[in-house]
Amino acid sequence: MEALDLTADRLRRLQEVATTMADDARARADRVLADRTAAQADADAVRPDDQQAHRPQQPGPHRGREAGH
Repeated sequence: MEALDLTADRLRRLQEVATTMADDARARADRVLADRTAAQADADAVRPDDQQAHRPQQPGPHRGREAGH
């Protein structure tokens, strides 16, 4: 019976640790999201209205056998 009590205590402690780890991870993720949102807002505030954020150029037409060359 004592072994079952020890096992139950260990499982309870493991659950507490797992819950704490999940809560900490969620808090870190929320902070990262808030930091990114603030950084984007700062970048948008600094950028003049006529400028857009850099976007990678779209690939042009394929120049191969299909293009008739």
